[in-house]
Amino acid sequence: MTVGARVPLHRALHVGRLALLVLGAVAAGHALDWWDRPWAEALSSWGVAVVFLFIIGDALPRSLARVAPELAATALPLARRTLAPFGLLLWLLAWVDKGLHGLVATRRPLEPDLGAAQRDMLLGVFTLADTRVDEVMTPRLDMAAIDLAAPGDDVIEAFRQSEHSRLPVYDGTPDNIAGVVFAKDLVPFAMGLGGGEAAAAARWQDLVRPAAFVPETKTLDSQLRDFQRGPAHLAIVVDEFGGTSGLITLEDILEEIVGEIHDEHDVGEAPPIRQDGDRYWVDGRVTLDDLSQALGRPFEHPEVSTVGGLVYSVLGRVPRAGDELTLDGYQVVVERVDRRRVTSVLLQRQR
Repeated sequence: MTVGARVPLHRALHVGRLALLVLGAVAAGHALDWWDRPWAEALSSWGVAVVFLFIIGDALPRSLARVAPELAATALPLARRTLAPFGLLLWLLAWVDKGLHGLVATRRPLEPDLGAAQRDMLLGVFTLADTRVDEVMTPRLDMAAIDLAAPGDDVIEAFRQSEHSRLPVYDGTPDNIAGVVFAKDLVPFAMGLGGGEAAAAARWQDLVRPAAFVPETKTLDSQLRDFQRGPAHLAIVVDEFGGTSGLITLEDILEEIVGEIHDEHDVGEAPPIRQDGDRYWVDGRVTLDDLSQALGRPFEHPEVSTVGGLVYSVLGRVPRAGDELTLDGYQVVVERVDRRRVTSVLLQRQR
């Protein structure tokens, strides 16, 4: 069926349904003539008429249009000629039907019953489908990971320092992730398994579990469903070449919905954005979206998503402490760089 044939057929559907209503009313009128007949005969006649009307006038045309749309389209000219004498009446019925529908279903804005926190949470849910995992993941440089060749004491110390319940394990390089080890699995190992030969033969490497890997381009709503279906709440994010970009956890996704989740380990941490008048100290890991929200103006870049990445892009080289640049009406000073990574910048509004 061509596009030109579909358009008038679609427009005729509403009129056709109204025609069926008219025919149904006629059938009901004839049913009144049968009112004087015995009840059984009257009801059976009326029932047969309704069933016949439904099958011939609604169910059969719909099924035919789905199975053989080309064949159904050939009946359109006949339907037009048949309904032509009733055009004015059908138009009037369509106008009345439209008015009644407007009385029943009116469009109005949502009542402001939600508070700011509830609105932000609802908007956070809607943005999951448009947010990629690489936008909220813990980048590779910030990953706490364990070398597969590390001794058991170093593994236990890594858990103590990171205060995480699970850590990724790599074989030689973080680009070669071997799996994930859980702190709870190391409890018997840390207690020496009772001492003796069993403790000497124990290897923490035997406790490593398989890791889940996801591409950078995966959206948060899809990853959230995977976390819900599977037992693992941590996944390794890989780039297009198979290298490790970072890791994402269930908590990272939940924070996109409910906001920052703080625990006892976050006490005393400096906020990522600190303001003093018209000056802002910003962590290099802050996303451009968060910076735009804090400063009340858009900061966008098609290729980077963080403040540190934006500084890299504008300078075109590895930044150094003390570098200055102008960015959208702000004087930007690079305050600290750690291993070629921008860790802190100062933004001051230009007068």
